[in-house]
Amino acid sequence: MHPILNYFHTLPRRQMVRPWALAVPILVVVVALPLLRPLRSPESGSISANELTRLATIQALAENHSQEIETTPFYSVLRQRDYYRPAETVRIQNHAYSDKAPVLAVIMAGVYLVFQQFGLTFHRNTALVVYLLTVVGAVIPVAVAGGMMYRMGRLFELRRPWRTLLALSVIFGSGLISYAVVLNAHAPAAALVLGACGCLVHISVTKEPTRTGAWLMLCGLCAALAAVIDPAALIFLIGLVLVIVNMRWRKRVRFGGVLLYIIGALPPLALHAVLTIPLTGDLLPPTYHTQWVSHESRSVLDLADDEAVIQDSWLHSSVLHAELVLGALVGSHGIFSHFPVLVLGVMGIALVLRRHWPIATKTMAAVTLAGAGVIVLGFVFLRANWTAGMFGPRWAIVFLPLLLFWAGAWMRRRHHPLTWCMAALLLVFSVGVSLLGTTAPFISAPGKYTAAAALKQLLHPDGPLMERPIMASN
Repeated sequence: MHPILNYFHTLPRRQMVRPWALAVPILVVVVALPLLRPLRSPESGSISANELTRLATIQALAENHSQEIETTPFYSVLRQRDYYRPAETVRIQNHAYSDKAPVLAVIMAGVYLVFQQFGLTFHRNTALVVYLLTVVGAVIPVAVAGGMMYRMGRLFELRRPWRTLLALSVIFGSGLISYAVVLNAHAPAAALVLGACGCLVHISVTKEPTRTGAWLMLCGLCAALAAVIDPAALIFLIGLVLVIVNMRWRKRVRFGGVLLYIIGALPPLALHAVLTIPLTGDLLPPTYHTQWVSHESRSVLDLADDEAVIQDSWLHSSVLHAELVLGALVGSHGIFSHFPVLVLGVMGIALVLRRHWPIATKTMAAVTLAGAGVIVLGFVFLRANWTAGMFGPRWAIVFLPLLLFWAGAWMRRRHHPLTWCMAALLLVFSVGVSLLGTTAPFISAPGKYTAAAALKQLLHPDGPLMERPIMASN
């Protein structure tokens, strides 16, 4: 009771509005709201299959209390494009379902139920409902992530303007803002990973570890929710346990911390199990079951456009995988070719691992780098279509903001003015590419959805709408 009374007692003396902390969240809202897909292109023909299946599941869950989507108008749009094999869907026991992990759809269905209480339904005003769902499911998570980045910047002992610059770089230089304008899983999952790490950063600087139980459970909740929304985030759900183990606490406290982390992670995992096991028989979403996924929808297990069947020769296989890894890093959809400012994040991790930082901080940096490597290699060895219907390396969005966060360790050191100029150029280029992803979600270059092609489409918009498939979230 005393902390609550003390909070209100000191309220008049504390600063209520923090301009530096609010600058990036406000900028995210200002940039994203006018560019949301439902506002720019409300026609059903302009919605990607990825978003259509999510919206169909949201409507089915809220109105029919089922994951079966064949009675929704969004599924009808998919069948108009391909009657026999609608993209991004599966058919199980004579019923159609989205091939995506269902937890995000359940959360958004709860939001839609609130909208229904105010008379907002898909039947009355589809565009407005989808717009508001996108605000809740994409814009708000990214804006909150911007605020968390400012808060987490205290780890590097940066001054407030530099912490704001770090937050701005993370949100606008990693491609996260590109996926804040459509309803998708990558943006909220990346924000949740940042939230889990933010909880650990807060815990690492606290002077009373015995009072961090709620933060540990919140950390587990965020990490697990990210994993069930975007399965690639599972590596961080596991890896963050190592950060807790390496806290400067007594063994008993660390053991209790791991237990609290697991307790926080159980509800999202249980919800995912309840929703997924009746459909697939295991914990894997339908998109990971090739026997159900149509050839157009294999977003995770599909072959790349230029990949042939891997031969038995180990040498040929090694060369092919090395080529795919190189393409994922610096290819036309590469991580560093789109967002070269991420190099500063890698350099920051190297500085943290080499210098005298706390063991827990070093562990978090190592988990970030290892998680990024595992995700890239995992999609390469699963023969994922890294370039299919998207803007930038969308499968990497879940870890790119966290990777760039470690640039704060590089920013706190002294550098030559020329070095700062080069870093500024990398940031400007990365921000420009990210903003390009928000302003040109359609492209008249099927299979070649690159930043250059998007810029050409933005400057010279030609061709009918139906020839421009597909949004950045597809």
